[in-house]
Amino acid sequence: MPFDALIPWAEDLERRLDPVSRLTHWMGHAPDPWQVEAFTTRATEVALRVGRQSGKTSVLAARAVEELHVPESLTLCVAPAERQAKIIAREIGRQLQRTSLVINRPTQTELEIANGARVIALPSTSDTIRGFPAVSCLIIDECAFLQGDGGGEDLISSVLPMLTEDGQVFFSSTPAGKNNYFARLFLDAKPGDGIHRIVVRGTDIPRLADKVERMRRTLSATKFRQEILVEMLADGQAYFDLSIIEQATSKTEKAICPRL
Repeated sequence: MPFDALIPWAEDLERRLDPVSRLTHWMGHAPDPWQVEAFTTRATEVALRVGRQSGKTSVLAARAVEELHVPESLTLCVAPAERQAKIIAREIGRQLQRTSLVINRPTQTELEIANGARVIALPSTSDTIRGFPAVSCLIIDECAFLQGDGGGEDLISSVLPMLTEDGQVFFSSTPAGKNNYFARLFLDAKPGDGIHRIVVRGTDIPRLADKVERMRRTLSATKFRQEILVEMLADGQAYFDLSIIEQATSKTEKAICPRL
């Protein structure tokens, strides 16, 4: 082997053997510890409660790219709106450019690889979301914002049966109150229930420090706690909005806004 080809060969070998090296290469930067945890977990159910701009789309896309290396596999990405579905599809396409996989048929929402693997990204409102056979990886992004009965439970119950026996499902979102399926994944947590839960606050990520401080100045305290600190603050049915209660002050007491 020519010497100038040795380094690329060694780097490729490292990526084949080390999932963290693959994740780093595909995302284009060193992953945060929680991204490594999410990417490498073998739990069949994974719940990611992640603050805004923390990198959840990147790691979910990388998990889809990993699955595309499995011949004939099917990855289904579901989001509340078409725009959100296209965002993750674009990120998957971007990361695929860093692999040796050959794309046979690309569209805005579907990619078919030469090895027969496919990834399909659809909005949860699509009439074609049912009926996919043998889904090996299911990604439900912005899960807390799914519409329908039970805070998205009706849709989730319709797609979970499509998973293969050892298929993996990712529930990912920022919080949107307590009255939805995603919130119940955390509020009803029981030891040994088999769900790998990961909670990521924006304040936990050093590289986001400047952005977090800007959001702290810009957002109301309630919004900051929900979007950045990923707290589940209300069920959406209270008579008074939390932000109004939060601003209620007296001469002797500060704003009343209990933490969970």
